Amino acid sequence: MNSSVLLRGVSACALLFALAPECAHAQQALPTISIGGRQRAPSTQISGSPTGESATSGSGPSSNFPSEPKTPAEGYVANDATTGTKTDTPLRETPASVNVVPKQVMQDQNDTSVQEALENVPGVRSNNNDLEGYNFKIRGFDSLYIYRNNLAIPAGESNPSGFDTANLERIEVLKGPASVLYGRAEPGGLINLITKQPLDRARYVVDQQFGSFNWYRTQWDFTSPIAEAPGLAYRFTGAYQTNGSFRRFQGGERMLLAPVVSYRPTAWTEFTAEGQFLAQKAQSDIGVPAYGSTPAPIPLSRSFQEANDPRDRIDSFNVGYKFRQNITEDWKVTNRFLYSATTNFQKPNVSLFCTTPYCVDPDMRTLQRIVQYQSLTGGTFSTNVDLEGKFWALGGKHDFLMGLDYLNGLYDYYFGDGGALYPIDIFSPVYGTVPSFAYWSAQAGTGYKSHSSVLTRQKGLYVQDQVTWFERLHLLVGARFDVADVTRGRSRSSGGDYSANKYLAIDNRLAAQTRVDRALTPRAGVVFDVVPELSVYGSYSRSFGVNNGFDANGQSLGPQRGQQWEVGLKAEPRPGLSATLAFFQITKTGVPTRDFASLDPSAVTLAGLQRSRGIELDVLGRLTERWSLTGNFAYIDAKVIADNFVNRLNPFGLLDPAIFGEQGGLLGNHLDNVPRHSGKVFLVYDFGDNGLGLRIGGGVTASTHAWGDIQNTFLIPGWARLDAFASYATLVDGHKLTAQLNLKNINNAQYYTGVDNFFNYYTPPLPSFPAKPFTATGQLRVEF
Repeated sequence: MNSSVLLRGVSACALLFALAPECAHAQQALPTISIGGRQRAPSTQISGSPTGESATSGSGPSSNFPSEPKTPAEGYVANDATTGTKTDTPLRETPASVNVVPKQVMQDQNDTSVQEALENVPGVRSNNNDLEGYNFKIRGFDSLYIYRNNLAIPAGESNPSGFDTANLERIEVLKGPASVLYGRAEPGGLINLITKQPLDRARYVVDQQFGSFNWYRTQWDFTSPIAEAPGLAYRFTGAYQTNGSFRRFQGGERMLLAPVVSYRPTAWTEFTAEGQFLAQKAQSDIGVPAYGSTPAPIPLSRSFQEANDPRDRIDSFNVGYKFRQNITEDWKVTNRFLYSATTNFQKPNVSLFCTTPYCVDPDMRTLQRIVQYQSLTGGTFSTNVDLEGKFWALGGKHDFLMGLDYLNGLYDYYFGDGGALYPIDIFSPVYGTVPSFAYWSAQAGTGYKSHSSVLTRQKGLYVQDQVTWFERLHLLVGARFDVADVTRGRSRSSGGDYSANKYLAIDNRLAAQTRVDRALTPRAGVVFDVVPELSVYGSYSRSFGVNNGFDANGQSLGPQRGQQWEVGLKAEPRPGLSATLAFFQITKTGVPTRDFASLDPSAVTLAGLQRSRGIELDVLGRLTERWSLTGNFAYIDAKVIADNFVNRLNPFGLLDPAIFGEQGGLLGNHLDNVPRHSGKVFLVYDFGDNGLGLRIGGGVTASTHAWGDIQNTFLIPGWARLDAFASYATLVDGHKLTAQLNLKNINNAQYYTGVDNFFNYYTPPLPSFPAKPFTATGQLRVEF
């Protein structure tokens, strides 16, 4: 059969989703394929098979499901990740920096939140409190979208929530612009949460934890094939957690329920449906205010909230599916769908209200506070269809990907405050001065109220081809075309005017002008295997970011854009041990700055330019059969290299920025919460065999100082933290019993994890989030 005719037929079957017998059995017509003049037999390994099994291997449908690593040391090995290419390309052949945090690493370190787990990734910083968990910095740039199995959750918009690790198989972080496959995104990179899937055998795990500051957590993981329905399996994971805090008036509870059902009758077909419900009830920490050039010199346990401050609540859920159908051994279609919704988001809390550059009054001890209230309901659905095929042409082995995706997000947001101020002495606080009715006043918006209604949509078409020549030269090229739009409506009132309301905001959105952006984003890269253990790579990529709204004349300003050049080395000095050394430079353009040509102080124009350049090192895997390691280091220099003040009004730097505008002072400033040096090393030694016996480990996490805001008015001090753990596993009546002890911040370092650059509305000098002091956590885990 002519190869071009066959491939056209296969593609047509894929695109039409025709599962008719002539497509489902197309492999029978492929005894030999001739492409580009080269004869080859079809592969014996089916593309997309999660286990890498051939169609005839295994003992039945259950062999189509993945297996658990046999030992904890194997759990430190990461050879591939789907985030970088949306294919099963090995990390060694991907011309980009993709970092992986495996489940075993999170288990050893007892990381129960995503922000804790991402300390194992170079160049990633958290700006989160204990309630919200989606505000990160990657290579110096903000990241407010979290991805779940390759589909977006706009956590910084319609779906604000935290994230638990109980149902995560691993976390993948793609560094640099990712728009070529994912559309609108920040240039620093993206975070992709890969959830646990059903296993090929029955396994039931219950984990009970207890620790410092009234920490109690019950976690479970149940999975099994269904014997009565061959090819059907389930997995049900979850956790319930209650905890106090070293911070006064803090603490809360969290519950996660995450069921998954998968049907895989053969290695060629998969349909997986999964859901997740996360309920959080806690207090949003408002942090420590800036005091001169550093956070205020007060005990980190001190809070400026109140005992009568109601707990904040966020309820969210995700439902989705993945459908994969192989058409031949080398061609498959994959369809994914995800609906994410926040059904209950309520945040009544005391907040800082800064009226001076130092956030305290001129007496340098009185801090003004205000009561505010926030609520949100929102939902986002996203879907994509990918066609992937492997073939030979032009003397090379191709892995071709073409896809369509769509995202639709809508949310209604309310913000209000009571107007009254409640001062407190930061050095000698007296609590109980905020009356209970103040929280009701904030909810009613007696001082100020604002309703927003926002609709975001995105449609994208992308094409990618990966070609391998001579088994050592790997070329990646791709491009994407996006059409994205944003429509906003707002209703505001203040000073006792109660006319603003949700429905008026919705009406304003329906009547508002839609901002439509179109973008073509390319990516190209190459990997060359110098020797079997070492490769060199280089890549170029561009990003397509958020829309900046309208200028003073009502014209759309267009989106922010970014581009990155990256070169580096990828090494695998021994099986199971991988390392990546990356050198990068990212430039972000279209940053809004003050438009001095307009008399409106809120008018902006796109004249800002930010640049991040640096070096990252990531090492993960087994050093020997008993030693395992995860380690990283980042050197990042991220700063503002252009702004409108200098470009238009002050070309020679002669005007005083303090007089002529705040934006004039940004040129040369460093981006917030981006330390010059940061890193982590965590070593584990296994005394036992076959997953039993004693395991011990420990390491250090450290960072130099970082600026707390982009105005560079105060510094977050540098720090170093020591952690350790020990676990012992044995068999009791044939069931595996594991006891584990984790010690975090053994040296009791006093430091800050990040700044509140997103959750707080009143503070030009951003408050800082204190890190936990020394904590001890014990746990007992039973597997049966």
